[in-house]
Amino acid sequence: MRELHPLRNRDPAHPIDHGTSVIDYIEGRCSFSNLGLDLSIHTNDSLERLTGHQQFSIPPKITVALMLEGDLEATINGHPVYMTSHDGPSGYLWINSREARLDRWTRAGQRIRKINISLPFAQLLQFVDLSETCLVNLSDEALADVQLLRWKPNAQSLRFAEEIFASDLEHSAIGRLTGGMAALGLLRQALMQSEPDSPDTQGQTLNSRDAKRARMLRDFILEHIEETLSVETLARNSSMSPSTLQRLFKRAYGSTIMEFIRTRRLEQARQKLLEDGITVGEAAHCAGYSSTANFSTAFQRAFGYPPSACIGKSGK
Repeated sequence: MRELHPLRNRDPAHPIDHGTSVIDYIEGRCSFSNLGLDLSIHTNDSLERLTGHQQFSIPPKITVALMLEGDLEATINGHPVYMTSHDGPSGYLWINSREARLDRWTRAGQRIRKINISLPFAQLLQFVDLSETCLVNLSDEALADVQLLRWKPNAQSLRFAEEIFASDLEHSAIGRLTGGMAALGLLRQALMQSEPDSPDTQGQTLNSRDAKRARMLRDFILEHIEETLSVETLARNSSMSPSTLQRLFKRAYGSTIMEFIRTRRLEQARQKLLEDGITVGEAAHCAGYSSTANFSTAFQRAFGYPPSACIGKSGK
């Protein structure tokens, strides 16, 4: 190995002062930065196999989420969080400056494709000037509580997401570097685009009582998904008017009740195609379609591929 020697003076007329920084010898812009970011990237491209509830403890951090497929229902310290891709890819951001409790519900047969990027809350304050971000209007008192914001992904966001999914984050140093760069890009976009005071965000916020009512309604629908369900019947069971019921459900889950039922039945049909090896015609009947062609069209629209793509995927 070649031996490295200390810097030697080649011009006796201008001796080197070893106590002087190299910056003193140049003119222009020069900087040295050690980011030292504890960036966490969580990707999920999977099929939920069970309907259930999980609870986690999460440390103080900022989390940016990009929802590409499926719906996610959760609460953070009791604050309702509902993420949906019903109207296309959607972005979410939340900050918990203290340790918080995360409750998360899964739904059998639903495919989830999403990315979460997290940064410790202390590093957010250390490396980010909040006055240059969407958080500029949040007071210290507001930051002391859980803050839930939304942001709108653009074409660049989706490219970042695909770079992250394509990167080998677990086994490749280059993959981690590529994924990390894309994750920082998503984090920056979310911080610049989120709108905590937007009317749309406020309109989607439910208090704990309404969130519980919406969840009870959703659970009732899932328990009776194979039965004939109507808004009128559900309203009577919930002691609400049909219009109030529809409005509450739309605010909580981003879709109408009948859209939710139709999507859930399609998810159930997909699960049976994948796991039970049934035919497309049988799946259409399970989803409540009398026409296989109409079922195939609805399936393609919902999942981006035809039901025939599930044939032969059964593990049986």
